[in-house]
Amino acid sequence: PPATPARGARMVTADVRVARWRRRKKMRFLLTSACAVTLAYLELERPSSNERTAARLVGGRARYGSRPGFKRRPMFPRKTGRNKWEHGWRHSYWWTRLTTVAESGDEHLLMRETVERKLRLPWELFDALANDMESDPALCERATQAAPLRLKLCAALRHLATGHSFDGLESSFGMSAQTMRDFFWYKFLPWMMKNKYEEHVFTPKSVDELYDICQEYEYAGFPGCCGSVDGVHVPWYGFKAGARAEYVGKEKHPTLVFGVTVDHRYRIMHVTSVHAGATNDKFVIRADDFHTQIMHTSMYKDFTYNLLDTRNGGQKRYKGCYVLCDGGYGDWRNLVSAYKCVAPGSYKANWSHRVGSVRKDAECTFGILKSRFRILFGRQYRHNATDVEHVFKVCCILHNMLMRARDVTPWRGFDMLQQAEEEHCLDDAVDLQEVNARGESVRNIQHEEVVLADGDDDNNDTRVLDEGDRPPLHS
Repeated sequence: PPATPARGARMVTADVRVARWRRRKKMRFLLTSACAVTLAYLELERPSSNERTAARLVGGRARYGSRPGFKRRPMFPRKTGRNKWEHGWRHSYWWTRLTTVAESGDEHLLMRETVERKLRLPWELFDALANDMESDPALCERATQAAPLRLKLCAALRHLATGHSFDGLESSFGMSAQTMRDFFWYKFLPWMMKNKYEEHVFTPKSVDELYDICQEYEYAGFPGCCGSVDGVHVPWYGFKAGARAEYVGKEKHPTLVFGVTVDHRYRIMHVTSVHAGATNDKFVIRADDFHTQIMHTSMYKDFTYNLLDTRNGGQKRYKGCYVLCDGGYGDWRNLVSAYKCVAPGSYKANWSHRVGSVRKDAECTFGILKSRFRILFGRQYRHNATDVEHVFKVCCILHNMLMRARDVTPWRGFDMLQQAEEEHCLDDAVDLQEVNARGESVRNIQHEEVVLADGDDDNNDTRVLDEGDRPPLHS
């Protein structure tokens, strides 16, 4: 006898099974038809290999020649052999001068001074930096015909000193802008941050170092002071669309701000991470490790010094270092600023004037830094703000190297500022071209200094990545 179905089970008849099979077949047909129509549409809209452009890709790491159908174009089509592709760095303006100074620098003093003025570094520092980079296996060139590392380092320093576009440096260095750009962003800046930042930008690590810094401020009338802090702005136009208000502050144009602490010798001791230009100083210092963590250690909290007691004319013992700042910071224990709303001629007014005079160490340092490295004046168009942070911190590294090499003493900030301005004014700029190796005009950062000096121009707020993720804009 037939088996009886279990209680609750449904009987599936043959007609129901046939209906289900037909529905599945219909759905498979519709999906197959939709996929075929979509592929046919994409194939029709896809340009042929003859219509594809051969422009260079500057977006990702695998750029040149990564697009399907790409056809490589020679840099100099009228020449023959390898000369069609190579720029000829062996006979370039800069390689001739570097080899001449390296072989017989004592006989060519004028050429050596010109090289030092253009690179903003003494020859000894440049040679030591080049030797350190050449000894690193990660920076060794694999190709035998590759441009020397010293020449690439020279191009990177020249870019920092002038802010000139890499396309305008092709003729004087005998290298393509792509080669110099890759070395600058992906080798030079990371290597400097990894190997030189902690070596040259650091806070006092021992009691003796802290005592030397505080002793210089004691001569200036502020015992127990170990530095001055202030914020510095760098123009930045790589922000996302709609986020402009976050980066426009007192400078009236989009910027990135850094909190910088310096000592009395104009040496940069600490730099905060990057912040939006509209961020207040009170919020910037909250993310400052030096003021929130390092100064609360025992070495700083137990540092003792004597202050004058105006009541009895004697001296009183105090503990704990402090830093001079302006009135935009909070009333923290380790921050000292001038009085507000004081009567003229009073002792508070005189003391506030003295604070403002000594606190200008930070302002003098910013002036020297920006006068020596003009890239900090021009607009930065990198989408990643970390790249701009690395540029600023590498400039701080080179600044500290130069300050130590010249043994700058306190109260010489104006002299150093004048010297930095003279380096810029005496630069003949014969190696800075307005066109690239092909003769095409290029856009340079230094041309935008006038716009920044007069304020932000909304009509000229173009989103062009001069040295970033797209090729430079040709005028």
